[in-house]
Amino acid sequence: MSYCVELVRFTVADADVDTFLERRQEAIQEVKAAHPALWSVPLCSRRTDGTWIDVWIYETEDAADAANADVENLPKFLAMAALIDNVEIEATEMPTGAVSPIRPPTAPSPIHLPASR
Repeated sequence: MSYCVELVRFTVADADVDTFLERRQEAIQEVKAAHPALWSVPLCSRRTDGTWIDVWIYETEDAADAANADVENLPKFLAMAALIDNVEIEATEMPTGAVSPIRPPTAPSPIHLPASR
């Protein structure tokens, strides 16, 4: 079995970066709810040339195609996409044997300290 990995390259105006990142979180949740075969969206980073790369991983190529075909029905995804330009998408195949055995740590729960007196 292989996963379908979409490597998405794009630009975001500096003034829109924070809004883009917030909308990206909402878009990921929306796509996952509508397309449970979205396996992971592990990386979004700015490259040294100012462009961005985002990685979306689906269980299969068919699952990626279905999500892409449904984009008009995903308003949070569209709101995120409205902030990006110069989009290039490269679909690749990731064999299951290439999946890292290292799992990202879970976010620590906030520490609640007693109020000082």
